[in-house]
Amino acid sequence: MPLEITQREMNGIYLLALRGRLVLGEESDGFRTTIDNLLSSGATKIVVNLEHVHYVDSAGLGALIEAHRKTKAQGGQLKLSNLGPKFKQALEIARLLPIFETCPTEAAAVAGF
Repeated sequence: MPLEITQREMNGIYLLALRGRLVLGEESDGFRTTIDNLLSSGATKIVVNLEHVHYVDSAGLGALIEAHRKTKAQGGQLKLSNLGPKFKQALEIARLLPIFETCPTEAAAVAGF
Protein backbone atom coordinates (compact mmCIF):
# COMPACT_ATOMS: atom_id res chain seq x y z
CA MET A 1 0.00 0.00 0.00
CA PRO A 2 1.59 3.30 -1.06
CA LEU A 3 1.96 6.23 1.30
CA GLU A 4 -0.52 9.00 0.59
CA ILE A 5 0.52 12.51 1.57
CA THR A 6 -2.12 15.22 1.78
CA GLN A 7 -0.66 18.69 2.05
CA ARG A 8 -2.37 21.91 3.06
CA GLU A 9 -1.25 25.30 4.29
CA MET A 10 -2.76 27.36 7.09
CA ASN A 11 -1.32 30.78 8.01
CA GLY A 12 2.18 29.82 6.86
CA ILE A 13 2.09 26.44 8.62
CA TYR A 14 2.28 23.42 6.34
CA LEU A 15 0.22 20.43 7.42
CA LEU A 16 1.12 17.03 6.02
CA ALA A 17 -1.31 14.19 6.67
CA LEU A 18 0.24 10.79 6.01
CA ARG A 19 -1.80 7.66 5.31
CA GLY A 20 -0.43 4.16 4.83
CA ARG A 21 3.03 2.79 5.55
CA LEU A 22 6.17 4.86 6.09
CA VAL A 23 8.73 2.30 4.93
CA LEU A 24 11.86 1.82 2.83
CA GLY A 25 11.37 2.55 -0.86
CA GLU A 26 9.07 4.93 -2.67
CA GLU A 27 7.07 5.66 0.50
CA SER A 28 9.96 7.17 2.46
CA ASP A 29 11.42 8.66 -0.75
CA GLY A 30 8.11 10.40 -1.46
CA PHE A 31 8.02 11.80 2.07
CA ARG A 32 11.61 13.08 1.74
CA THR A 33 10.78 14.72 -1.61
CA THR A 34 7.71 16.43 -0.13
CA ILE A 35 9.77 17.83 2.77
CA ASP A 36 12.59 18.94 0.42
CA ASN A 37 10.07 20.73 -1.82
CA LEU A 38 8.49 22.52 1.16
CA LEU A 39 11.88 23.63 2.51
CA SER A 40 13.07 24.83 -0.89
CA SER A 41 9.89 26.92 -1.21
CA GLY A 42 10.71 28.63 2.10
CA ALA A 43 8.46 26.71 4.52
CA THR A 44 9.69 26.87 8.13
CA LYS A 45 6.70 25.51 10.07
CA ILE A 46 5.71 21.91 9.31
CA VAL A 47 3.33 19.56 11.12
CA VAL A 48 3.34 15.87 10.18
CA ASN A 49 0.08 14.15 11.13
CA LEU A 50 0.76 10.44 11.67
CA GLU A 51 -2.75 9.40 12.70
CA HIS A 52 -3.25 7.10 9.69
CA VAL A 53 0.26 5.64 9.47
CA HIS A 54 -0.23 2.04 10.52
CA TYR A 55 3.33 0.80 9.99
CA VAL A 56 6.79 2.36 10.13
CA ASP A 57 10.20 0.73 9.67
CA SER A 58 13.71 1.98 10.34
CA ALA A 59 13.85 3.73 6.94
CA GLY A 60 10.62 5.55 7.78
CA LEU A 61 12.04 6.64 11.13
CA GLY A 62 15.19 7.74 9.29
CA ALA A 63 13.09 9.85 6.90
CA LEU A 64 11.44 11.58 9.88
CA ILE A 65 14.83 12.24 11.51
CA GLU A 66 16.21 13.63 8.24
CA ALA A 67 13.13 15.86 7.80
CA HIS A 68 13.55 17.15 11.36
CA ARG A 69 17.27 17.81 10.86
CA LYS A 70 16.83 19.60 7.51
CA THR A 71 13.99 21.75 8.82
CA LYS A 72 15.99 22.72 11.92
CA ALA A 73 19.05 23.51 9.77
CA GLN A 74 16.94 26.07 7.87
CA GLY A 75 15.79 27.67 11.10
CA GLY A 76 12.41 25.98 10.95
CA GLN A 77 10.45 23.66 13.18
CA LEU A 78 8.89 20.27 12.45
CA LYS A 79 6.30 18.76 14.78
CA LEU A 80 4.66 15.35 14.83
CA SER A 81 0.98 15.06 15.71
CA ASN A 82 -1.58 12.32 16.30
CA LEU A 83 0.92 9.58 17.11
CA GLY A 84 -0.85 6.29 17.63
CA PRO A 85 0.29 4.08 20.53
CA LYS A 86 2.30 1.79 18.22
CA PHE A 87 4.05 4.69 16.50
CA LYS A 88 4.85 6.30 19.83
CA GLN A 89 6.19 2.97 21.08
CA ALA A 90 8.41 2.62 17.98
CA LEU A 91 9.89 6.07 18.68
CA GLU A 92 10.41 5.18 22.35
CA ILE A 93 12.13 1.88 21.55
CA ALA A 94 14.43 3.64 19.09
CA ARG A 95 15.05 6.34 21.73
CA LEU A 96 13.88 8.99 19.27
CA LEU A 97 10.89 10.40 21.15
CA PRO A 98 12.93 13.19 22.88
CA ILE A 99 14.21 14.41 19.49
CA PHE A 100 10.76 15.32 18.18
CA GLU A 101 8.20 17.78 19.43
CA THR A 102 5.01 15.75 19.54
CA CYS A 103 1.45 17.02 19.94
CA PRO A 104 -1.76 15.10 20.59
CA THR A 105 -3.59 16.85 17.71
CA GLU A 106 -2.90 18.96 14.64
CA ALA A 107 -4.68 21.87 16.31
CA ALA A 108 -2.36 21.66 19.32
CA ALA A 109 0.68 21.57 17.02
CA VAL A 110 -0.52 24.62 15.08
CA ALA A 111 -1.32 26.51 18.29
CA GLY A 112 2.22 25.86 19.51
CA PHE A 113 3.91 27.84 16.75
